[in-house]
Amino acid sequence: MESLTPRRVAALYPAQLARLVPRRGAAGWDVIASDDLREIAQAQPELLGALYLPGELPSDLPPLYALGPAVWRDAPYPPVGRADQGQRQVALRALETLLGMLGPGPLPPSPRGLRLKSLQAALGRSEVIVAGGGKVGRAVLSLARQGHLRTRLISDHPSALTKPEPWAGAQHVLSSARAVLWASDRPLAPLLESLSPNCALVVLSDLSDADREAALATLPARAGTALSLYRPVDLPQVPGLVALSDSPRRQALAMAQFLRHLERHPR
Repeated sequence: MESLTPRRVAALYPAQLARLVPRRGAAGWDVIASDDLREIAQAQPELLGALYLPGELPSDLPPLYALGPAVWRDAPYPPVGRADQGQRQVALRALETLLGMLGPGPLPPSPRGLRLKSLQAALGRSEVIVAGGGKVGRAVLSLARQGHLRTRLISDHPSALTKPEPWAGAQHVLSSARAVLWASDRPLAPLLESLSPNCALVVLSDLSDADREAALATLPARAGTALSLYRPVDLPQVPGLVALSDSPRRQALAMAQFLRHLERHPR
């Protein structure tokens, strides 16, 4: 006999996330998905799992579960939950991208340790600057240290990994870098002129429109630029620019954590 207990409703944004939900779903829950946040709000779900959020938001959104780094940064209010450890996947992708930009040829199909060794050989004694001491920045720094890369961190917060350089001296520090891994929410545009012409820039944060336009306008001034995209953005197909979308594997892991979160909170 079918249970008369009403099922709870959780929502996903955007609708493409529905393909990551297995057939069994989450016990006791109906999981809906839509590209229209107003439609989601009208369904009155108890929880919203979002990969990113657009600029304009309905005022009656349910509590938020962050499924991606874009929501970690700019949530309109503190999330009730988040799919953690995504910063490790972002950090690994950043260093592999840097190897693809500076190394001799395509990425080797080899274990992480060998890729880090290849990146170390490509950099030589040049420094890698990690800008930003948050979770993503610390994950990048930790992975770079495992590969014995010469690194410096720019942050105004103490770090257990290294003594950071303060943001007040960021222009001087960036001017000597062979590669910059930008993992900060601070404005990027004012510091772009500080980068040397042979510098490679890998952006891991979700840039504002102004910072992204500034980075695109100054592409020829750098050896290469990689922009991480956590939401749909149209970028020009030009040499020297690599566009990185949120990893499908990381999204699948985040969805699994979201469903476990639902199952741990039955009625």
